[in-house]
Amino acid sequence: MKTLTFNKYSVTLLHLLFWIVSFNLFNAFFSRGVESGYVLDDFELTTGDILLISNVIIIVLLTPFIWFFKPLKTWIKWIVTTGIFLTVAWYIAMSILPKGENLIVPIILLFFLDNFLYVFIFHITIVAAVYVNARILIRKYLSQGRFLIYLTAALILAIISGLINYVLFNMVIDKIFPQLFYISWFKVWELILIIAGYLAITTIAFLLWQYSRMLITNQEKARNELSALKAQINPHFLFNNLNTIYALAEKGDPRTKEVILQLSDFLRYVLYDTSSEKIDLEKEVEIIKTYIELQKERITKNTTEVIFNTKGDYTGAQIAPLLLLPLAENCFKHGVGKSHGTIEITILLSNNELHFSTSNSIERRENPLNHQEGGIGILNVEKRLNLLYPNNHRLTFTDEGGLFKVDLTIGLA
Repeated sequence: MKTLTFNKYSVTLLHLLFWIVSFNLFNAFFSRGVESGYVLDDFELTTGDILLISNVIIIVLLTPFIWFFKPLKTWIKWIVTTGIFLTVAWYIAMSILPKGENLIVPIILLFFLDNFLYVFIFHITIVAAVYVNARILIRKYLSQGRFLIYLTAALILAIISGLINYVLFNMVIDKIFPQLFYISWFKVWELILIIAGYLAITTIAFLLWQYSRMLITNQEKARNELSALKAQINPHFLFNNLNTIYALAEKGDPRTKEVILQLSDFLRYVLYDTSSEKIDLEKEVEIIKTYIELQKERITKNTTEVIFNTKGDYTGAQIAPLLLLPLAENCFKHGVGKSHGTIEITILLSNNELHFSTSNSIERRENPLNHQEGGIGILNVEKRLNLLYPNNHRLTFTDEGGLFKVDLTIGLA
């Protein structure tokens, strides 16, 4: 699954799309054609016609800005620009020719004055309030956790913007464009509520954006942990197994080929087969079994007993790669020594719940929770679990009487 990312151009397009939708909503709401139909020289315009004309005007006005959009190829910019302006020129020519009865140009001009211009001016205070909220209030207060100060500042911003909008239309616009009188009936409190609604939308969008960035960051952290895990395959494990293979080959042991194949399968899985976010649990269990068989070749069977138990049907179950293997590796790092000991690893899947447990005698050379040479250790596994299975796992470990136990439960639903 690809991670959703945004560059500056896609963010700009999202902003632009938001304002175009807002513009169209207010255009339809303010238009005289909504209730009774807008009639001009016996030419009736429906709400759909008004929105169509409005968006045509928007496209024409925005056309020059496509030249600042770098990802778009130059020849595409030329085609779009030429096509739009040729279309406009054709409509103008049709309207001024002697036999031309096309009313589209006068309709656009009158519509521009009666509706488009008003909605454009109406949005000035809204746009200003939204970006003051986004660029200043949210960054300075909300993102810093100063919620009460933010709410107070946002309320003051809504009140000030509403008052400016009211004064702008009742003392300036009504005098400059008296034909817009039919819309300027908004009361101050209505303007404040409208602007407060926009501020609320801005804030919700910011919170959703922050949440999405947090998810993306967590996914990236999880991938980095996995990459680090691949890069930190215990070199001692490789050296020990190569030495084991060498010893088997020197004696002409028929198991040499089998052990080489096992090591090859193990390395292929760790380095290449774990690129997906999730893999089949059956495959992860099989690689742990391969790892255990490789370790058995190098340990002294008389001093270390290895028990591996698997229970349940793993068909269809999936898990994040390389979560269980480090826990199994931990047993052999700390449970193999000169004295007698036992390593027991159990994997159980029941009702979409995975239970993984290990138990090993502790050689008192070092702390089993420490990060080891080349390994990531239990603490790093715990970090990956928090990223990949938040609130859906339980990891415990105990160290009693020379026996170290790990118990892991993960919900795989």
